[in-house]
Amino acid sequence: MIPVDAPAPWTAPTRLSPGCETARLRLRFWQVEDATDMLRAIDVDRASFLPWLLWVRSDNRTVEECVAAIERMRDKRERTEPPADDFVIGIFDRQSGLPVGGTGLHRINHAAHVAEIGYWVRPDRRRQGLCAEAVRGLISWAFRTQNAGGWGLRRIHIRCAGSNVSSQSVPRRMGLREEARLVADRWTEGVGWDDTLVWGVCAEEWPSRAEG
Repeated sequence: MIPVDAPAPWTAPTRLSPGCETARLRLRFWQVEDATDMLRAIDVDRASFLPWLLWVRSDNRTVEECVAAIERMRDKRERTEPPADDFVIGIFDRQSGLPVGGTGLHRINHAAHVAEIGYWVRPDRRRQGLCAEAVRGLISWAFRTQNAGGWGLRRIHIRCAGSNVSSQSVPRRMGLREEARLVADRWTEGVGWDDTLVWGVCAEEWPSRAEG
């Protein structure tokens, strides 16, 4: 067997791209100036995010808390030691400029060049296909090489609670590969011990899946 050298650990782009666009959306980092609109997007129906996003109970309840959250996001993505592994990204309507929701590249495994994608959509913009559009755009951006303005990642996965049917519809709509069901892997409020479903896709197979 011919030995194969392990690749160097992934590192964030030296100069982070300002964002990317899809047909209806713009994906970019949250800025302090977005705090008021972030709060309004969540306050449309804060209870509808439960039990999946428990932070809506204890954070992002005022403009000041939204400002603090946005500053924490910036600190996390700009840190160098330990290397940054969490990049929270806002989803904005291209026409109005208002926030539609949030996503990001999370829990990055630097050695494996792998990231997890999470997402949420404001209650009054759900069931419009916006989340799948945003995630599709983010995956394409994540797999683009860094010298072309991308992140240079190799693999993306999405994890959803077994009882969170609406969240599962996003990877299923995109035709991602369902790779695992971790039985009774997490506690979901109001449900009990819940499964975790995992979908994944690698950079080399994404072009054909993106077209599909």
